Amino acid sequence: MRRGSRFPDDQAEIVFSDVIIEQLEALGERERIDVLAEIIRLCDDPSGKHPLSAPLSGWNTLDVLGTESRVVYKATTENNVGLIEVLCMGPRSGSEVYDMAISIATTGLLTEDEVTQLWEALGLLDVVTEDVGLEGWDYRPEPAPDGMRRAAVNSGLLNKETADLLAKDELEAAMTSGWGPEGADPERALVAALERARGSADFSVRQILEARRGDRCGALMVRAKSPCVRRAGHPGPHRSV
Repeated sequence: MRRGSRFPDDQAEIVFSDVIIEQLEALGERERIDVLAEIIRLCDDPSGKHPLSAPLSGWNTLDVLGTESRVVYKATTENNVGLIEVLCMGPRSGSEVYDMAISIATTGLLTEDEVTQLWEALGLLDVVTEDVGLEGWDYRPEPAPDGMRRAAVNSGLLNKETADLLAKDELEAAMTSGWGPEGADPERALVAALERARGSADFSVRQILEARRGDRCGALMVRAKSPCVRRAGHPGPHRSV
């Protein structure tokens, strides 16, 4: 994308090659978070620093880690939905990162079946979404099986409206930890479920549930081939699961 260009609504799907995932795994925790945060900021400014020429025409670079390294990526828009494909990273000096990028691009390591979505990558790299400036809870997950929801409601742990908003793993957390000395404890159950949803205890229950009740973004993601499940008007990266 040309300098000054923007994605529709400053939103984009972000996918990674296996190579960049392995490179991020090799970094220290703070460096890993810093690089991911810079990549996510491409949603706001996708034009990058240095557009590349053939045989990497269409690809661009992003300076990271105090400009010591560069990330090679491509930013495009298809059917009015932004897409950021992250290829690899390497030293800013010399041609190592470009030689690596050419090798990856020409061997097809960014095929639709082999890319990793941003949200999957965060899990693989054990990075909490809030650490990289994302709201990890503002999406509506696939609901838990009907029988689980009925069991949670019948046991007095949750009301039906709340149970319908929880994913299977969240409902499992509620049913495991939602008990007090006198039996079912709805407050404890909800806290357990939403700790599972967000990964920390620092949250607003009302904020999370209201976001899940609201309209979905619905943008059809290019690589995931599924609609975005984050709330309508969300900032930054789309999410498929």
